[in-house]
Amino acid sequence: NGFCGDYTIGETLRSSSHMSIEPTSEQAIQAIGSLDQHDFAFIKRSDGSYTYAILAYRSMEPVQGAGNNDKAASVEECMTFVMSEAGATKMVRRRH
Repeated sequence: NGFCGDYTIGETLRSSSHMSIEPTSEQAIQAIGSLDQHDFAFIKRSDGSYTYAILAYRSMEPVQGAGNNDKAASVEECMTFVMSEAGATKMVRRRH
């Protein structure tokens, strides 16, 4: 479940040895797919740092900028993580 007792939600990664890094893209996709609601993970921020967060929920969301011609192709799986104790969230998109 990714729980790290030394971290609290919103804390920045202190050492890359504290998180698992998958050697291939396929293994990374499998690891992401195995996350369940309330599992913990380090999520990459826009500034390149990683923050300890918890998976709040998964959802299917419209693809940004997609037309309405093919509804099946215009949605993608998203994971919403709680990024801070104050409740800030980040949605991570994963195209199907």
